[in-house]
Parts: sequence; C-alpha cells; structure tokens
Amino acid sequence: MSFGRRTIAAALAGAIAGLGSAAVADELEPPRDVDAWHAALSEAIGGEIDDEPALRWSLGLYPNFGLALGPPEWIAYQIQGYVSLSNGSSFSLFTGYGYERGWGAEAHLVTLGWGGVRRLSGTRPQRGFYGKFIRYRRINDFSRGVLHGLSVGTETGAGLFSLAFEFGAARSASNHWAVTAQIGLKIAFPLVIPLSRNLGIRPGS
Repeated sequence: MSFGRRTIAAALAGAIAGLGSAAVADELEPPRDVDAWHAALSEAIGGEIDDEPALRWSLGLYPNFGLALGPPEWIAYQIQGYVSLSNGSSFSLFTGYGYERGWGAEAHLVTLGWGGVRRLSGTRPQRGFYGKFIRYRRINDFSRGVLHGLSVGTETGAGLFSLAFEFGAARSASNHWAVTAQIGLKIAFPLVIPLSRNLGIRPGS
C-alpha cells in the first residue's frame, strides 16, 4: 500500500515539475511578431483573398478612340473621354464627352453611366473598364439638320482594347428620325488616380 502511495506521489511531482519547466520555457522564449509573420505568409502565398476588400476611393480616366459601325452613319470615327469615381466596392459612376464624325453627319456625345475604370485579375496586373450608360447625342446631319437623341448601351474594356454596344433613336425639329444601333471598336488607355489610402492586402499585390 505504501509503495502505491509513493508511486502516485512521484507521478504527481513529475507532472508539476513538467508544467513548471514548460511555463519557464514560455517565459524565456522571445515573443513572436504576429504582424510580421502574417505579412511574410501573405507574401509567400501571393496575398490574402479579401471577401470584403478595404474601400479605396479613386478617380478613373478612360480616353478612347476608334470606329463606330452601324446607323446612323454606318462607319464613323469616335473620340471620347470618360471620368469615373469609385470606392472600390459598391459605388462607381462615370461621365464622359465625345465627338463622332461620319460621311454625312457629325455628333456630340454626352454620357452618364454606372461603372468605370477597374483593376482586372489575371496572370499580370492590368486595368480595364466596364459600364452601362445612357447617352445624349446631338447629331448635325449635313442634309437634314440637327437631330437630338437618346441611347442606352454598355462598354467593356481590358487593357488597351474596348468593345461597346449602343441602341437608341434621334429626332429633328422637322420630325426626321434616325436610329442608332452601333458597335464600337476602340483603343483605350485606362488610368487610375487614388484619392484615399487602402490599408487592405489584395490578391497579388
């Protein structure tokens, strides 16, 4: 009986000594820099995946030029410039002004839409554009006079290339009508000017 008690006491003493040595080792071990470890891990795996990325207000510039194929001019060249304001998440608006010239008419374009310049994910960083818009078109037809029209459309760009679709109609004071049904093939130069600092880590950044 005394042998069993001595065995239990020895086991308890060993356990207490082990816990004490572990506590001392924890006190002697230098504290870990969690932030540095987190940053090193993020860099090694290519950045965190943010389900809710940090907000970053930015101004987007999107100058573009190209061809507009379809009525009312069938073949015309366009020069346009968009300015967008975005918070990097749920809010993004853009506006723009442009000029169009074909064989028999010229037009001035004023655009307002939802969307703007954005960062595209891929193997290499690049910027693009996406937007849905409503457009006022003032057409100066060289044979029928001035027509005023409205159209709706969408535009998508990646890097230097952009594709746009637009549908609408225009009417003159003398009741002449013109249909707008165009496909735009453009070269564009998406630019971003940050307006606020983003403290979040984005994929690949």
